[in-house]
Amino acid sequence: MDENNAFGTSEPSIETQAPLLSADTLSRRNLWSFALGTVGRDMAYSMFNSFILTYILFTKSLTAPQFGAVSAIIIACRVFDALNDPIMGTIVENTRSRFGKFKPWILIGAITCAVVVFATFSVPVTGWTFVVFLGFIYFLFSITYTMNDISYYSMLPALAKGQHDRNKLTSLTNLCGSAGGAAIGFLVPTLTAGDLTLFGSAPKAYMTVALFAALMFIAFQVLTVVGVKEKAAPVQSMTSAKLTLKDMVKIIKNNDQLLWIALISLIYNVGSNVFVTLPTTYIYFEFGYNGLLTTFFGIFSAVVSTSVTIFFPLLAKRFSRKKMMASAIIGVIIGYSLILLFGLVLPQPAATAGTFSLKFVMLMIANVFNGYGQCILYLSMTLALVNTIEYNEWKTGSRNESVIFSIRPFMAKLGSALSQLVITLVLLIVGVTVYTNKISDIETDASKNLITGTVKTEKISEVIAGVPDGVKIGLLICMTLIPLILLASAYTIYRTKYKIDEKKFDEMVAEIKAREAAKDSD
Repeated sequence: MDENNAFGTSEPSIETQAPLLSADTLSRRNLWSFALGTVGRDMAYSMFNSFILTYILFTKSLTAPQFGAVSAIIIACRVFDALNDPIMGTIVENTRSRFGKFKPWILIGAITCAVVVFATFSVPVTGWTFVVFLGFIYFLFSITYTMNDISYYSMLPALAKGQHDRNKLTSLTNLCGSAGGAAIGFLVPTLTAGDLTLFGSAPKAYMTVALFAALMFIAFQVLTVVGVKEKAAPVQSMTSAKLTLKDMVKIIKNNDQLLWIALISLIYNVGSNVFVTLPTTYIYFEFGYNGLLTTFFGIFSAVVSTSVTIFFPLLAKRFSRKKMMASAIIGVIIGYSLILLFGLVLPQPAATAGTFSLKFVMLMIANVFNGYGQCILYLSMTLALVNTIEYNEWKTGSRNESVIFSIRPFMAKLGSALSQLVITLVLLIVGVTVYTNKISDIETDASKNLITGTVKTEKISEVIAGVPDGVKIGLLICMTLIPLILLASAYTIYRTKYKIDEKKFDEMVAEIKAREAAKDSD
């Protein structure tokens, strides 16, 4: 596709709507009130999305058909969740209230989703009863989280219209979200496996951490609702024609840059999600059932990722996005390649199982490259998606923030569904559930006080010792090669198909302002 076609001529506007409700310059109040809101959001989302499969593996003893049914439910619900996002985007776009079109859905979604997250990790059922319960509760999560997610992130481009302000707000928001996700990433493994397990068993520990995440979700989203200051909606935006489903499809279809970045985001999300559940299981099998090991495996990677997020606005000023993306994919290639190499070559002496052996330390260091690469990729893709809003306005005359930004969670959730399919196939083919079911039975006995903590530890250690090398090697290969191939593919598409670089963005904004000035002078 040549550049002229990629940025074709303007098309008639589907709706004439004033750009959204906020000042052109980002205020400090809005910067912090909005960004801090995602601390609690990402706690709850990480609790549910990142750890639900680990929770199931190590607390629920399921047969192969039951585990297959669980995986099918998760996949189906995530697909439904993804399909629901553009619809929710249209609902938000059509909302007319004195509180704005974002805040009502932000608050309703936060409260209802927090209840769902706590309930998910609190109901002590197993077998087919658990399968039925999961289907119901996952459907509720899809509905409630989408209410909050679409409305929250649709507010971002409305609060920051300039490129520098947008970089700053995106960076701080992702930093706060990373802090929330990292907090849960530290608490869950540390407090659910090993000597620091809360109340002596994984089921009770998961319930306690889920309660904390749910309360933080509500608290931080209230901060955003109360703290963010919007300008009063122009009269024409309160009375403008509402979008139909047909309009929504047309908006997305006619934005070629949005379609490309959507595909890139989908591939990225599948690749990055694979490297969530599989490493935890691999570490438990290879180094011992100790949650601190899982925490430390990702801690230095998280530090690097956080540092990159903090300095991203400065990096964006100094380096072009293409150069930053190139450095990101190099980091990803180095990281996954070294993890695979060290995992295959370095020995793991039996005497050091459960401790910080040389092999574990080298894997931990190799993962630092992933932290850098995936952080840059994610931030760059988020900005690339946000910039398609200006592209849409430049091309059609309408911004349609909520509809366009609904593509971000749409692809994230669809990618999560596809990655769940990949992970399920890996776990079943490699034979992981044979051993996780044994651990689940032991954890259940401990939660019912049928065995002591010492006996629990001894029994689980016996299970871990019986895991064959072939199972561990299979996990290692899948958790490195699959993400590496997918992330490299996403970068290749970005490099060749996405056209909105810094220069093009500035040109579009200048033309949009010129049109507005000409309209005001008439």
